[in-house]
Amino acid sequence: MKKILAMISLCLLSTMQALAGRGFAIVVDKKSYNEAKNEIQAYAKAIEDMQHLHVYTVIDRWGVPDSIRTELQRLHALRQNPIEGAVFIGDIPIAMIRDAQHFTSAFKMNQKANRKQSSIPSDRYYDDFNLKFKPLGHDNDAPYYYYSLTAESPQILNPTLYSGRIRPTDVGGMSRYVKLRNYLTKVVREKRAAGSLNKMFYFEGHGYISQSFVARVDEKEGLYEHFPWLKRQPNGISYLSHLQYRNVKFKLMNELMRQDLDFAILHHHGAWNTEYLNGIPSPNNVNEAKTFIQQFFRSKTRDAKDRGQNADSVMAAFEKRLDIPHTWLENTFDPKIVAKDSLDNDLLDLHTTDFAKYNYTPNCRVIMIDACFNGSFHREDCIADEYIFSPGRTVAVIANTVNVLQNKWSDRYMGLLGLGASVGELARFSYYMESHVIGDPTFTFIPSQKSADISALLAGNNDAVWHKLLKTDAHADVKCIAIDRLNRDNKMTSAELLAIFRNSDEALVRLQALYSLAEHDDANFIEALKLAANDSYELVQRTALHLIGESGNDALIPAIIATNMTNSLSERCRFNAMNALTLFPKDKLLAEFQRQFNAPSLRLIDKEKTGKRYEKLIVAATEKWSEYVDMAVSSSTTAKKRLSAIRGLRNYCPHHRIPEILNYLRTQAQPDAQVALLEMLGWHTLSYQVPAIAKCADEMSRDNSFKPEVRNEALKTVNRLKHINK
Repeated sequence: MKKILAMISLCLLSTMQALAGRGFAIVVDKKSYNEAKNEIQAYAKAIEDMQHLHVYTVIDRWGVPDSIRTELQRLHALRQNPIEGAVFIGDIPIAMIRDAQHFTSAFKMNQKANRKQSSIPSDRYYDDFNLKFKPLGHDNDAPYYYYSLTAESPQILNPTLYSGRIRPTDVGGMSRYVKLRNYLTKVVREKRAAGSLNKMFYFEGHGYISQSFVARVDEKEGLYEHFPWLKRQPNGISYLSHLQYRNVKFKLMNELMRQDLDFAILHHHGAWNTEYLNGIPSPNNVNEAKTFIQQFFRSKTRDAKDRGQNADSVMAAFEKRLDIPHTWLENTFDPKIVAKDSLDNDLLDLHTTDFAKYNYTPNCRVIMIDACFNGSFHREDCIADEYIFSPGRTVAVIANTVNVLQNKWSDRYMGLLGLGASVGELARFSYYMESHVIGDPTFTFIPSQKSADISALLAGNNDAVWHKLLKTDAHADVKCIAIDRLNRDNKMTSAELLAIFRNSDEALVRLQALYSLAEHDDANFIEALKLAANDSYELVQRTALHLIGESGNDALIPAIIATNMTNSLSERCRFNAMNALTLFPKDKLLAEFQRQFNAPSLRLIDKEKTGKRYEKLIVAATEKWSEYVDMAVSSSTTAKKRLSAIRGLRNYCPHHRIPEILNYLRTQAQPDAQVALLEMLGWHTLSYQVPAIAKCADEMSRDNSFKPEVRNEALKTVNRLKHINK
């Protein structure tokens, strides 16, 4: 019997009190299970009692991701109580994904760099069974297992399960097992005491989405669509901006320590150990301006010295070039001044060390951190871990393992939390490789409004029910998820989606319709973009302007010219509108500009001068990426510069020059450049040139005259473009 047990990689324990129907897996390493057995069993019982899920406890005895994934697939395929989600507790191996950067919102690092830094730590390996991977080995100094997304795999995320990570470490002097026991005890207490989502808070940090006031004002309108019952609450939705205080972190900490706070969204920049909040405060008077200049150039001088430069020479250059008095910088290396500058910088942001330093114990039950790297659970510590392992009441944080895009729909389906959906389900439908629940993914609030059983619907995915809810449910997010589910099952036409976009009074529903139309990328999508470029809701307009640039369709030129000439555009919309200009042909933009600008109805002060300024702006914009294309296809470009230029075209590639790129790809490029070009072209899934890209890639994938690595990348590009319902 002992020999048989030794051959089994995974030990499966099942509690007996669970209700039939849906299941959930707790995956835990053997040591953590032995150290926190009572707490894990209490956690499983709480899930069964509160979420009515049959809990399976899977003890990992191998420490290999493949075995765990296989077991999760088996549990999901059970006829009775199939699992809908999983949580990974303790030292469960971490999948580091390569060749899948298109699944992230922003991560585009050169994979030739150190693989620890150039891979994506992601549990999509475990929770998206559709994906196919090739193992690439593991590290001996970290629990990292590397996998390459294969060319044959689906090239779109559609997770089968929701999941979460509870990974305490010994950072801070407390044993990981003490942290684990304390956390699970807290979770059980909070699960059994959970109420409705009645109080929420949102925060905006320095530099986020161009610090757009319009975006933040409109965001509150969207939050009331997510949580309509909060209109009836006294101070149901509170807001804090970094602009209100020079050291906003103390106000932020105080807000998140509120005992009555249920949910928070934090928009800011981030690192694994830092929430960037304030930025250097702008001076308000002459004395503050002097201090600002001194601190800025002291910092620059110290940085230069750290890089090996001569500090005196650097200071002398600053003084001469900017006419700065020497006395302003002469104390740059005075220990007292160095310490004061360091303290001032420390006060601008929130760090992992601040939790212990200030006895910061956040009580907000669920927090979404819309920032880069704050959810880097693969490290020994990260911001999200500090939130859940603190003694406060926070049980779950939705955060990101790598950098993220500012323009994404960060609060997608958020209102479902208030209707009883779990935190894990919210993260599952974000559709990003980097997004993770740190903490308990099964945590739910008591529904605040009468609606369908959202969790059961998401687990079952009944199209007939979704159709009915789309017509009858009053809640915007229920309509949104219904549209998403039906569209992904090919049960909605683009004509139906355009009708929804035209007729809906709800901003969130229009936004969902626009995203779903993008998956069709047809004439109805183009029509929706024309309308959305002038939408009343900032995020719909901002998204449309980004998608117009992604499309490059000539029919959108009138809309993008008109938008760029609008006086009242929000900061981030203007940013997206300017970016879109860079992707269209100059002659067509100038012709449309002349048509609109010369209309007698357009009245401007000093119109002739304004017109010349606009023309100059358009010309400069259209030349922005031309140099990159020239370098990519020129025979005189060095291999290193060519690859750098190709990587630069991933985000922005002038669509009208794609035929030129395809010709070079087929006839002149070397294998390394061919792989890079095919990978780059695969990013442009909404380009009006997709049929030409797909045809070229398909032909190359079947042509044995090309090297295997080229054919492989060509096949991946074909599959990346396949999900578009053209």
